[in-house]
Amino acid sequence: MMNLTCQSFQCSGERCYHDEAHGNNTETCHNATHCELFRLNTTSYTARCSSECGGINGTDMCMQNGTIRMNLCSMECCSSPNCLLLNATAYGDLPPTTTPAPTTTTTKAPPKNGKVCSSFTCHGEGCYKGQKHAAGCIVGFDFCEMKKTGPHFVAGCSKVCKTAGPPCSAGSKVPCYQECCPAMPKTSCLKLDGKVHFNGAKQVAALTPLLQLLVCAAVLSLNYALLF
Repeated sequence: MMNLTCQSFQCSGERCYHDEAHGNNTETCHNATHCELFRLNTTSYTARCSSECGGINGTDMCMQNGTIRMNLCSMECCSSPNCLLLNATAYGDLPPTTTPAPTTTTTKAPPKNGKVCSSFTCHGEGCYKGQKHAAGCIVGFDFCEMKKTGPHFVAGCSKVCKTAGPPCSAGSKVPCYQECCPAMPKTSCLKLDGKVHFNGAKQVAALTPLLQLLVCAAVLSLNYALLF
């Protein structure tokens, strides 16, 4: 049985998934049975392999009973190779608030920065443990983040590592952050071990002044030894 292939990208901007360039980015799925276009909010979308959107406890669809959800929902879920339509009209999505660019304009996919993060959406406490799927980050997204909203955990690349915000605790009901860390090449920095690893970037940054003081002290000591 051949592995499923799905479109794979992250984008920011109203209906950004509609750009033709994004449809050319694909990946081979492992232990996933569906392709999903997931909406984080009205200006942030992720297309990827998914083992959740076709399940009983899968993420909610954005269009339900004629009503459009704005955040944390699946725009589309399908189970054949590269099956995502990436077409705003097909989803009944809201029109953009700005004037669309002329159809003759071509848009290149944003360049990637060589770093990777775990990338998935799952439902329920501890669902993130053992998640293997990862995706490359685009330029400007230098951190990995996993946050929780309601019963859903969402992991992916992030522009910033939160310096303020509630870390998750057992059974947290309000939006919170489970992990955030500086992204690295080849492997995701997210531990996905059930513990809170919050704002790792701040800890790294805090070491910088200390290292500078140690270097200055070493230079002063060397100068003193040469003088006497």
